[in-house]
Amino acid sequence: MIRIPAKITVLLAGLILFSGCATEDFLAVSVSRQEDGGLYRIRKDQAQFLLKLPTLNCLIRDPETDFYYGTLNRMPGSKDKNGAVAVLKRISADTFSVKQIVGANARTPCFLSLSPDRRFLYTANYSSGDIAEFTLKDGRIIGKPRLIPHSGHSATKRQRGPHPHFAAFDPAGKQLYVCDLGTDQIWIYGRHPEKGLILPCAEKLQLPPGAGPRHLVFDPSGKILYCANELDSTAASFVRDGNKWRTGAVRSTLKDPSNSKKNFPGAIKITADGKYFFVTNRGHDSIAVFRTDGKGGFQLLDNIVSEGKFPSDIQLDRDGTELRAVYLKNHLVKRFSFDPEKGILTPLPGAAQVPQGIGLSE
Repeated sequence: MIRIPAKITVLLAGLILFSGCATEDFLAVSVSRQEDGGLYRIRKDQAQFLLKLPTLNCLIRDPETDFYYGTLNRMPGSKDKNGAVAVLKRISADTFSVKQIVGANARTPCFLSLSPDRRFLYTANYSSGDIAEFTLKDGRIIGKPRLIPHSGHSATKRQRGPHPHFAAFDPAGKQLYVCDLGTDQIWIYGRHPEKGLILPCAEKLQLPPGAGPRHLVFDPSGKILYCANELDSTAASFVRDGNKWRTGAVRSTLKDPSNSKKNFPGAIKITADGKYFFVTNRGHDSIAVFRTDGKGGFQLLDNIVSEGKFPSDIQLDRDGTELRAVYLKNHLVKRFSFDPEKGILTPLPGAAQVPQGIGLSE
């Protein structure tokens, strides 16, 4: 048996403890049209510019490879209004290469989702009112996208037509859920492993008129979903009852709902255990902290001053004790500590600088 001196044992223990508490790097997206638009790496409170890609507005990672996929407001070098999808590959911690930029044949693709088998990629196209289905092979896009149009309208001026804003698969990977801000509905599509989405959509979940569903999250069971509504400053839930969804609760994202006309909720994220979720209040410039009851009910615990203007996106770290926020209007990325026992969110000192920050990624 080899004996390790006491001093070395203490040193090793300290190193392990320090390593476990070290802040992990993450990525921030800048939607700037200028030379500073693109991808940044955030390490503590320092931002490193990694890749120039103007009008990049969202980025997701393939969990099994080094490929990343992003949406662009504009196709580089094009004068038309159509957007594009960028296929990136991570070469090292601070090096990305652009493998493809493919036209979406649609306007303002603003979110994207990868199918569980990694054979298809989907974009929600806000301005053209449709979703696009891209076929993938070995991580790359092949052929042209299949466009799936939405239809309908709702109560406000921004809802004169469909505006898909978000697309994500349920935890079981069986259905694609699309938030349509323009129709006040969540469109649910079944999928075929070889042919892609099955038409028509299987079900639509109805939000109150003028709600404007923007983003959603599922609890770990997949039987409850929570939606952030941009136009009426609310969060809503739906509960799976057998093979159908039923309406759950609707709550304001603000302690004082009278401020809702100047507020536009954006991102929504949930803790791994499903006990809490967070919503960014853009305009009120706060982060709403909600506690759930595991049955579809939830309550607002607090509005935490976000210390930045127009918080566009948020992200939890791997152990759920740190929340990051990126701000569109004062070009910051800030970190918050989160106490998962008490549900308390606390701003941490310092901030990184990212121009027109709009998204976060791993």
